[in-house]
Formats: sequence, C-alpha cells, structure tokens
Amino acid sequence: MKVLGIHDGHTSTACLIIDGEVRVAVSEERFTKVKGQGGFPYHSISYILETEKLNSSEIDKIALVGRIKPLESIKEYSGGRQKYFPILLKYYPLNPRNLIQSFLDFQSKKRLTHPKLNEGLNKFGFSKEKIQIIEHHQTHAATAYYLSHFYQNQQKVLVFTLDGSGDGLSGTVSIVDEDRNWKRLKSISSFDSLGILYSRTTQLLAMRPWEHEYKLMGMAPYTNIEYSEKVAKVFDSYLSLSSDGLGLENKTKLWGNSLLEQMYKDLRGYRFDSIAGGVQLFHEKITVNLIRNWIQKTGIHNIALAGGSFMNIKANKLVLDLPECDDLFVMPSCGDESCAIGAALEVYEKDKKDTHPKIQVLGNLYWGNEYSEKEILHTLEKYNSTLEYKKSSQIEKEAAELLASHKIIARSSGRMEWGARSLGNRAILANPSKSDNLRKLNIAIKMRDFWMPFAPSILWECRHEYAVIEKDIDACYMTLGFDSKEKAREDIIAALHPYDFTMRPQFVKKEHNSSYHKLISEFKKITGIGGVLNTSFNLHGMPIVNSPEDAIYTLLNSELDAVVIEDYLVWKK
Repeated sequence: MKVLGIHDGHTSTACLIIDGEVRVAVSEERFTKVKGQGGFPYHSISYILETEKLNSSEIDKIALVGRIKPLESIKEYSGGRQKYFPILLKYYPLNPRNLIQSFLDFQSKKRLTHPKLNEGLNKFGFSKEKIQIIEHHQTHAATAYYLSHFYQNQQKVLVFTLDGSGDGLSGTVSIVDEDRNWKRLKSISSFDSLGILYSRTTQLLAMRPWEHEYKLMGMAPYTNIEYSEKVAKVFDSYLSLSSDGLGLENKTKLWGNSLLEQMYKDLRGYRFDSIAGGVQLFHEKITVNLIRNWIQKTGIHNIALAGGSFMNIKANKLVLDLPECDDLFVMPSCGDESCAIGAALEVYEKDKKDTHPKIQVLGNLYWGNEYSEKEILHTLEKYNSTLEYKKSSQIEKEAAELLASHKIIARSSGRMEWGARSLGNRAILANPSKSDNLRKLNIAIKMRDFWMPFAPSILWECRHEYAVIEKDIDACYMTLGFDSKEKAREDIIAALHPYDFTMRPQFVKKEHNSSYHKLISEFKKITGIGGVLNTSFNLHGMPIVNSPEDAIYTLLNSELDAVVIEDYLVWKK
C-alpha cells in the first residue's frame, strides 16, 4: 500500500510510505531555498513521484495533516488568529478554550475546499476520495509511537505531544497498549500552550519565533541561576500545571499578541541572557513534572515524545534522567516537518490489511535526494576556471586526512538526510579537538551567534568514552543532550557547549551510514579521536544544500577548504 503524506503549513513537507517503509520524505524549503517554506509542497510531491516513478493514480491513500488549514508563515501567526483572538475575548464571554474549539469546528468544514489545497491536488490529479484528514497532534503521536521500538516490540507506552498549537491543541497524552490500541487520556488546549510561551519569548528577544527557539536554549547555560529563577517566576504567573498535575493551565486571559504585550511590561529591565535562562528553566520544570506525574499515575515507564517542544534537547535530557523513566524514544526533527510522516503512518496502520507488512522501526533518516555522477560532472565542468577536483577511490580516507590537518570541509554524499539536523550526508565537518576551528567555522562560514554550540558525530563504538550515558538508548539523531566526560573535553572540545560542556551527539552506527562511519573511523586511525564536529551544510539563513550546484555555491561563497561530493574531492584554485 502506498500512502502519500502532505503537510501544507509552515515548513511544508511530503512523504511516501510503501508497505510500512518510509521511502521518501523531503521539505519544500530544500527546493525553494526559503527557510521554513510553507504552503502546498508542490516540489516535494513532484520529486517523490518522479523518484519513485509513480503517477497519481498509483497512490492508494493521501494523508492530509490537520483538521483546519495550518498557518504557512510567521506573518500569519502574528497577524491573524493570535492578533484577533484577544479582541474576541473582550466581546464574547466564552471560556477561551471553548472559543478556540468553536473556531476550529467552523474552520474544519472548509478544510477540503481551501483554494490553495484544491489547486495543489488538481495539479497532480489527486482524487479527494483518497484523502484522509489526520488531526495535528495525532500525527505527532503517530511518529513517536510507530517509528519506535515500542511499536515493534508491542510494549505499553505513554506518548506525549507538546508544541505551540495545532488543531486547537498544544499537547496530548496517550497510552498505547501491548495490542497497539490507542487511548488518549489528555488533550491540552492551545490556550494553555507551553510552546507558545517559549515562542513568544523568542519574539520578545527580537528573534524569529518557530525558528530561533534553539538560540534561547543555547544561551541559557551562561546565565546565573538566581537570575533565571527570578524570570521563571514571571512565567509561573502565566502558566502552570493544572491542579491535578496532569495538564497545563493558563492563569491569565492572555494569549497571542496580548501575552507578548504583557511580557514586554513584566520583563522590562531583565537581561537577554536572564530571560533565555528563565524560559528554559521554566520549560524544563513544566515538561519534567508533567511527564513524571503521568508516569506515577499510570505506572507506565516507557515514554515516547514528539512535537516541536521536544526539539528542546536539554529538557529531553532531564526526562531521560528521571528515575521513573525506564526507556525513551524521541522522534527526530519533531517539529511540524514531521507531521506529514505521522499522518501517513497513521493512515497506513489503520487501513492496512493483515497481509500488509507492519511499519518498519526507524533506522536512518536518509530519505532525500542523491546525485548521479552525470549531474556532478556537469556541475563541476561549469566551474573549471575556478575549481579543481579529482575522483578518489578512497574518498573517506582523504577527507579524514584533511580533517586531521585541521582543514574544514563539507560533505555531500549519499541520500540527503530528512529534517532539521545534519546527520553527516549534507554536513560541514571539522576537527573537534581545537577550539580555533570553532572560531574559524563560525566567522568564515556559518556566522552563527557567538554563544551557540556545534555538535559532534561520534562513532557508536566510542560513545561511552565521551558521553555520560546511564541509560543506553539509541541517541543517533541529535534528539538528546548528554553530559561529557573528561576525554570529550580533550578530544572534541569544539563540538561541546562552550559553557557547560554538554553535547548534542549523533552516535553513528555502521549500519545506518557505512560511508560516514568509515570517514570517522579513518579520522580515528590518524588522530585517536572517535568523533568529528558536524554542522549542517548551508550558509547562514539558508536551507541545507540540495544539489551539486548548491554545494559549489557554498564552497565559492565561504572559507571552506574543500567539498566532498560523492567520490569527488573539490577545492578552489
């Protein structure tokens, strides 16, 4: 059975599942070069159909994300529902949560008649009869469960979703039993949103909500804990756990723009870093206590997480550290770009017959495009006057030698990784043992904020040498933070957080990516270091490269020393 998943909101994405396997998943921004590109994913769907050599009639089901049309951009977010909702509250004496639900019920009737959706469906000749609409938070929950080992092993699990808002909700709690039966125990209204509070704080600090929340998380460790606690008390006055400890409760009538206005008043005079530290501390406290309370109530100690709020690797670390948590799965890149995957998984699982294969457990995330040699050579020949290149039968070894000599290189090999994190195939790599490399990388290539850390890719076999791991779970996708060991502070210092020396690692298994594993292994043979610094292959503010042309453009417009494109090593003359 072939199921096409479509998310037509912010960071629009399409994916294809065939007989329980995620075959292709790609976000629209990779084609348009607009970070966070929203709207109907024309390019992504075209790529999927072309790559898999399918026509629209061969798609069995279409899984559409959201009961209502999701927002496409931050402009819609700040200027639409978030702007007018506080005004409505003044004139309609409804419970705010009921007002949101009433709006949802009204808008949901127009989901399949939206002009942009119809235009997209008609372009590809998709029949509306094939469409199944999946609620936003159920798409998040589906990724957390169906791609985890809990599904494969038929283990009982608590599934949590938390984000800003989707279909009128900001969170859910569900149980899935040993027979894979779902029961939703809790729905948290968008009015009581932890994610919106974090995003509004991002906006307060003159950064882009829905995108720059990670910058606050990166700044937080620099802050004096006393200052963070003072700011966290301000957030305590806005939002708390519900009286039973099993939900969230907005303690004001503020939401959207009215909340932002109040934050400007309440946080005037506080330093930037104190606000970042305060919102992170508050976020961690609420998240951890909510999950702990549900574990204690249900007696279930297996936890699965998804939704944009669980992109917060520091909070995820604290969940893993809970004595009550026996096992944890965090969906990689679990913002709304994952919703298309969740919708397709949900439709496949509910509609598959006994003869259909079950969903495959998550292995690697290399679900995007790859380059043909013809395409590579065509691009390289265009730049003969400015570039030199050679083909190598030992490309991993040559790349490792460059890294060992403290060159900064980029790698564009194999299928592109899906999601927000670089996992080695569209990556900029550096020797992590020297802090000067971090400075060079930041100033000459990435231009990131000075306080932001980079991340390491570490051989699976070496993970215990570098990370403090008390519960040995598959941390292969940069979804969790770890404390570092002394050896890490010697070998991979440039890939640790500069202040607290924590890390956000990708533990690289050979079976997930044999070529990248070989490169790091060759680097270890030369240096004795079992990891490299890895960051996404893109210039500041641009999406990850998506073609040989993109890779060469980045080389020519940065201080990269060389680029590996499949078996070709490329450098400037």
